[in-house]
Amino acid sequence: MSAIVEPLSEEDGTLKVFDVSLVPDEPPPGSMYQHKPDLLKSARELFRRGEVIFTLAERDIRAQYKQAVLGIAWALLTPLVSLALLFLLAKNVKGFSIGGHVPLLITMYVGLITWGLFGGAIGGGANSLVANKALMAKSHFPRECFPLSQILGSAFTSLMACAPLIILFGVYGFAPKMTSFWTPMYLAIEIPFMVGLVLLVSSLMVQMRDLQQIVPIIMPLLMLITVLKPLNQELHHRLYPDAGFVLGHGWLRDAYCVVNPMAPIIDNVRDSVLLGFGPQWHMLELALVGSVFYLVTGFLVFKRLEVNFADLT
Repeated sequence: MSAIVEPLSEEDGTLKVFDVSLVPDEPPPGSMYQHKPDLLKSARELFRRGEVIFTLAERDIRAQYKQAVLGIAWALLTPLVSLALLFLLAKNVKGFSIGGHVPLLITMYVGLITWGLFGGAIGGGANSLVANKALMAKSHFPRECFPLSQILGSAFTSLMACAPLIILFGVYGFAPKMTSFWTPMYLAIEIPFMVGLVLLVSSLMVQMRDLQQIVPIIMPLLMLITVLKPLNQELHHRLYPDAGFVLGHGWLRDAYCVVNPMAPIIDNVRDSVLLGFGPQWHMLELALVGSVFYLVTGFLVFKRLEVNFADLT
């Protein structure tokens, strides 16, 4: 049996024998998940290095459109292509219309822009750590900056996508309602959901590369479910009894609002911008609960796993 003999201390000449066979080749499998981060300290450090997020976002935006023939026009064409596909599907979805005299294209596009901010952030942020592994190995700023920069990139794309919406309003002679001023509040509920889910998915993708194949499949399906079917049942039935919906009253719809906060957010944006309704507070409260849960969970999982990012990427 091989062994190593080392002095126990400098004060005495006592020797201690170590059995090399007892030393494991690798750390215990569970040790990589035993890191206990200080979330408040990590959040303060992230805010202190916020300029890094803007720098990374600017780099990615420039790289995305610089080498493209159409350049920044892709920020306009992509949502329009998605709108055309969704429009064809919506025409065959029974009871999709939210009621009133709102053109279907405008209804679709408002929901698509609201979803686009979220979907673009998840699509870009999920693979951000793996894609930036070389830079991550050489940098010392918070690792959260990589996925969070994708949210800014998605916000830029969504802002550009608002231009066709203005054109649609003009073509159909339809003006947004005064209650549109509630929209920033709806987006404020969407942001923590985005941040939490981006951090969660990006950190898990470093551990499980199969997610690179799964996320592009799940996101379009979730978009169809969320955008194509309105959720505000009582609100629409009060004025438009012929409107159709996917969920009924009770705990099932409440649970859906918590699990998928984008559903009530998109519905409230549509109702305020297109129909002139104010916030549906019960649904928004449930969406906020879900958003905060995703934010805390995503941040916690990210900080637990980040000690292994350099080795696994």
